[in-house]
Amino acid sequence: MPPEPYRAEQIEELATEACLVQLFDVVEKIKNVREVVRKDADSLDRRLERAGYARRLWKQTEEALPALIAEARAADKSVADIAFGLDLTESYVYRVLRDLRQQQ
Repeated sequence: MPPEPYRAEQIEELATEACLVQLFDVVEKIKNVREVVRKDADSLDRRLERAGYARRLWKQTEEALPALIAEARAADKSVADIAFGLDLTESYVYRVLRDLRQQQ
């Protein structure tokens, strides 16, 4: 007696099962990748790298800060507004402006 041909429901069931197996494999791979990325983000080397990047950005900003303060003051910005905008104290802004005047 020849084997019974597959019915449409059986084919659909087998295809669904195969897709689910593949989907769960992909989900597991994504979990593994996320774990590796999370561990890398928390690693000492990664934190040092981020701190170095932040420091370099600050150095660039710090070098340009006096000129920016002078430009803002020349544009009739108040010392209070400059200090607030740059998250500095007013006394620091006054000191930078005084130092710039002495250099001229």
